[in-house]
Amino acid sequence: MKGFVPRGGASQPATEFQQRIGALITETQVSGAIADRKYYLCENAAPRAVPFQQLRDVVQGEVNQAALGTELPQMLEGILNMPQATQQVSVVISDFIYGPARKSDFSQLPNLIRTSIAPVSQKQLAVAVFGETSRFYGTYHPAVKTPVAKRTLNGEKVPYYVWVIGPPALVARYTAEVFKNAPAQQAFFGLKTSTPAFAPLLTKLTDAKLKPSGGTVYAENNGLTLNPSDDPVDFSVGVNLGELPAAWQKPAFLAQHMQVRLPNGQAALLPNSVRLLTDDEQSGQPVLAPYTHVMRLRVSKLAAPTATLSLALPAPETPDWVAAWSTANDNTPAPRTFGLDQILTGVRQSYPSPLPAVFTVQLPLKNDK
Repeated sequence: MKGFVPRGGASQPATEFQQRIGALITETQVSGAIADRKYYLCENAAPRAVPFQQLRDVVQGEVNQAALGTELPQMLEGILNMPQATQQVSVVISDFIYGPARKSDFSQLPNLIRTSIAPVSQKQLAVAVFGETSRFYGTYHPAVKTPVAKRTLNGEKVPYYVWVIGPPALVARYTAEVFKNAPAQQAFFGLKTSTPAFAPLLTKLTDAKLKPSGGTVYAENNGLTLNPSDDPVDFSVGVNLGELPAAWQKPAFLAQHMQVRLPNGQAALLPNSVRLLTDDEQSGQPVLAPYTHVMRLRVSKLAAPTATLSLALPAPETPDWVAAWSTANDNTPAPRTFGLDQILTGVRQSYPSPLPAVFTVQLPLKNDK
């Protein structure tokens, strides 16, 4: 890791690692979203507590010599065995190069990871993984030791990772409120939010595109009464998705992944209808103030007298970038990590299949025949 944090100066710009991680630890230190924070260095022993100033110095390059690293499974196990680790958020920053002394351990990498993070499944914790590359200066130790056991790099880019582990709602909040401008390479496992604020939008709307259209619809008894028998009923809903990671708040992501279900009926999310609300919309139309997003639903069939419409965000599976960033031979440095796909397979296997939904909201419907 020392190669990510060269001692710079006015003539040498900070590495991507120093910029990203410097901003992250600073935001962690000052954010009002965090009640308490502690910092550790994971060297060749158990995590060692250090003050914030010392960690900041390390990121700035005030490191005299590189410490021996802790193997990935042991590092994760040590972090999750710390007091109250399962009740709070742990943020782990590492290159996650796995080079065990026993070469037979390579074949068991997913199982070793799964064992090391046992509290994740036992306590139903969430894991978020962010990947980025950074310039690296100095001695690079690959997992694969042939043809050379180490190389000297002079600014070539190699990956590092940020893992966020903890109770699902806390991980969601940390990634949304603290880890701002996170890299595009993101993977989430077991992430769930609290039930978001959600409601149909029928009245007090000045934007004609948000108003109901088609068949009859009106609010009644905390739900909707409607009649889609002649014409489909289109209406807008507001939802507060502020707890989601920033990448998941993007309308394109939501449009691709949101699911609408209506037993004994037909309902759908209308194309190109998911969007973020602007500050002007929220202030100019008070009915929109509690929500971050609006989306438009269509009910085209309701066969039963009553039914419940469900709007859910299923948890995405392991994203494609993980395979693209994985390699079986990292001896030649590149923007790939040895066995990354196997590492995250071990994480994925700690959760049921399919993954639980990130959130689900429900809307009672009554047929106004």
